Amino acid sequence: MINNNAYGGFVVSKNVYNGVPVRYSFREESDIQQLNGWTILSAIDDDEYVNNSDNFIILSAESVYKIAQVMLEIFDAPYGTDLCWMYEENIHTGFYDLKNDKEVTIEEILKSE
Repeated sequence: MINNNAYGGFVVSKNVYNGVPVRYSFREESDIQQLNGWTILSAIDDDEYVNNSDNFIILSAESVYKIAQVMLEIFDAPYGTDLCWMYEENIHTGFYDLKNDKEVTIEEILKSE
């Protein structure tokens, strides 16, 4: 069982919530104490979509786990983490660090500063 209180809320695109695969996730410090700083976007979220706050919902860790289990594995990544999710034949295969312009492992994500 996941202790939602240990994680706080994730800001999630409604497209991701509705089944579109995660394409990007980034973490920044939140001004809202109940949020953990993670934002999760889908492959079809364009600038117009992202700029409309009505297109996002706040999800608990348990709900995010059902959508993308690996988010809880990278949860402790530092603020400033900016990742593109890589896929092969619709299966998540890894991450691309957009800040450092390279493929990264979960271990590297958790150690990056």
